[in-house]
Amino acid sequence: MRVRLIFTNKDKGASIPFHHQYYLFRFFKGLIKKCRDENLGEFDHHNFNFSGLKGQTTVSKAGLHFYSSKITVVFSCQDKKFIDAIIEALFTLPEIKLNGLTMIPFSVELEPEIDIIEEMKYICISPILLLKPEFSDETAKRFIHPLSEEFKTLLVDAICQKTDLLKNTDDIDFIPDENYIKKLEDAGKKYSRVYPLFDQDVPYEVRGYTFPFTLKAPVEVHKFLFECGIGLYNEKGFGMLDLATVIPGSKTTPYFTGQLAS
Repeated sequence: MRVRLIFTNKDKGASIPFHHQYYLFRFFKGLIKKCRDENLGEFDHHNFNFSGLKGQTTVSKAGLHFYSSKITVVFSCQDKKFIDAIIEALFTLPEIKLNGLTMIPFSVELEPEIDIIEEMKYICISPILLLKPEFSDETAKRFIHPLSEEFKTLLVDAICQKTDLLKNTDDIDFIPDENYIKKLEDAGKKYSRVYPLFDQDVPYEVRGYTFPFTLKAPVEVHKFLFECGIGLYNEKGFGMLDLATVIPGSKTTPYFTGQLAS
């Protein structure tokens, strides 16, 4: 289940760092603690994922300046009860401050169900991480070429760490968009960057990747990855996927307009 949390932008032109997943992670962690259902308090026991902030922006040295009247975050989890509790907690807040940005909860929309088949083409709407960082060790910043066998092996290992749905690693095939990667490389543009990551409030730097790819896998594995994220640290806002092509006629539907949809 994937929902779009929509906020009103209180101060147009206000900024937040370009890499702001940590601010969102702390915000969602606070929301979970605020949830009335004590069973939802085990923060690390839920497979969830979220995107970065989406809206009309300009970039400066200060980060992303948001000029649109609305700002959106995609939030995803397989547990509807968990998402509903997050929404209820969110709408008890008059406003949210994320670094220099102030937002007011406005509405929630439900993303449409998609028809999943064994071969799907995805884009990354948050970076894919492959390596776990270690204190005083820069190994997690190492570049691994997407077309290499190592990249695929690490990605499959990360999937197997999150779920036992993949019974046989031969059942999955990861095929990066080679033309896209080559085009960016030829133009000197980046599809890989080093991102800040905080674990137990310890700062690290990790390398993340954003590029389109095709994935061949069992349908239940696709569904898990689409709702819970791919790669490492999904609960910190990394590895969120979307379809590479928009399905004609698909659109979101209202989910929260004062009360939760049944």
